[in-house]
Amino acid sequence: MKNDLQIKDETLNTQSNRKIEYRGFINISEDEKLLEDYRKSGIEKLQLFTKMLRRNAMFNKAKLITKPK
Repeated sequence: MKNDLQIKDETLNTQSNRKIEYRGFINISEDEKLLEDYRKSGIEKLQLFTKMLRRNAMFNKAKLITKPK
């Protein structure tokens, strides 16, 4: 039989059982996207923020190559 400490550790290590709903290719307005992001938890907001920073850094480093005419 497991003691209480082991049970608590297991519950902390398991992921939440939230169901992820597949929406397919649904066009959502910008306002609805912002509302969805507003309702996310703090860690999810942090992940979105760091993703935005990485994407911005990638675009700043990108070099466009065009063929001379």
